[in-house]
Amino acid sequence: MNSEISKNITKLKTSSSWNGVVVNKWADIVFEPEELLKNPNKIFKSEKSNSTILKNIQAAKGEVSIVVKKTAELKGIKRIVDFVRGSKALRNFKFALVLKQKGIETAEPIAALWNHWQCNIYVTEFVAGSENLYDIAFGRNAEINNNFSTRKDVINEIANLIANLHKAGFWHRDSKAGNFIVYKNGGKYKAKFVDLDGIKKNFISYNEKQIRTLANLAKTLTRFKRVNLTDLYRGFKIYCQTMGIGSEEIRPLFGKVERETVRLRLLTVLEEANKLKGVSKKHKN
Repeated sequence: MNSEISKNITKLKTSSSWNGVVVNKWADIVFEPEELLKNPNKIFKSEKSNSTILKNIQAAKGEVSIVVKKTAELKGIKRIVDFVRGSKALRNFKFALVLKQKGIETAEPIAALWNHWQCNIYVTEFVAGSENLYDIAFGRNAEINNNFSTRKDVINEIANLIANLHKAGFWHRDSKAGNFIVYKNGGKYKAKFVDLDGIKKNFISYNEKQIRTLANLAKTLTRFKRVNLTDLYRGFKIYCQTMGIGSEEIRPLFGKVERETVRLRLLTVLEEANKLKGVSKKHKN
């Protein structure tokens, strides 16, 4: 992390077993790890020991809404590796600041708290009125669903967001629709990344990583009848224009993305079928 980013964050005062950092403008908030996880206003996701919730808390300017992502600490050798690398919450916090500095829109980081023997907590600002891309693809937003011009605006935002990520030297290995949010700002729809776990630095095989990012997103969107090939191709062309990919390269590259999308979709179907078989056998036994 460079010095300009470092001077905008402060170490949190927490109990002896916890460590934490916070963006300076949020330093007036008291972050008590146990309290952050209690009485959520909404549960976005909960599986095993991990959860993502919406929480309202008090700040100097009044009540604010935050998103709290709790991740259980790893065990065994993985815990040692994680201890050396730093907790997931801290890594995501720092990485979000780096992405923002590079002009890549991501949910505003607020704080990171970690206890290597319990869990770690990453806190971001909640964007009021936001919907993830699954909701948009499902047709839950009538304005986007019924207005062709607005629909194109959303496609443009998502395509440019991914292109800017790639231009900055990163790729997304888990670019599913749930990792994007769409929201209205100044009368126009915008997009942000909301889950940074799958974003990685791109060191080798750049073309392969581009294709995988695009195909993973297409795989999750093609499940919905409201998302058609024209939508995907329109977004792909916008992506190519932002990346500076020549017109003669667009069609061959789209063919590669299309084939990878089909491959990933078939893998998903097989995985789901195997899970169902496992459940069926368990019930029989």
